[in-house]
Amino acid sequence: MLFNKQNAVMKKYILPAFTCMLCLSNCNTSKKPVAESAEKSIAGINWYLKKVYLPSGNLDINSTNAFIRFDAAKNSAGGKGGCNSFGSNYTIQNNSSLSFKNVFSTKMFCEQFQLQEDAFFKQLEKANRYEVKEGKLLMYADNDLLLEFGK
Repeated sequence: MLFNKQNAVMKKYILPAFTCMLCLSNCNTSKKPVAESAEKSIAGINWYLKKVYLPSGNLDINSTNAFIRFDAAKNSAGGKGGCNSFGSNYTIQNNSSLSFKNVFSTKMFCEQFQLQEDAFFKQLEKANRYEVKEGKLLMYADNDLLLEFGK
């Protein structure tokens, strides 16, 4: 008799509760890969700086000395500005919102790259969204294009 009561309690309460918990945990995890997939699309790639967009005129970059690389596992980005190495923490939200925090760099003066590097770092700090389009990584401040990178 005791065995039948336990089975009835299990069927009535425990199994439905377990089923609900399982469904809810699956619903919760299905949202995460969307943000991760966008982040992974730019992570692990050396994105070479091709152009810096400035109000005073654009700078075309014709060397591979300036690049950025995103590490999704550490939420960090880093690379070179032309002469100096740099690093930062970054956050991606809603598949296109991007923010950099704690940007740092080495401080060597390199006359050949100084103008390019200063403009690159200044624009990088302003970036608040990005898109990948036709193999290019484009960074914006709202709707203003700041930086263009290629693979």
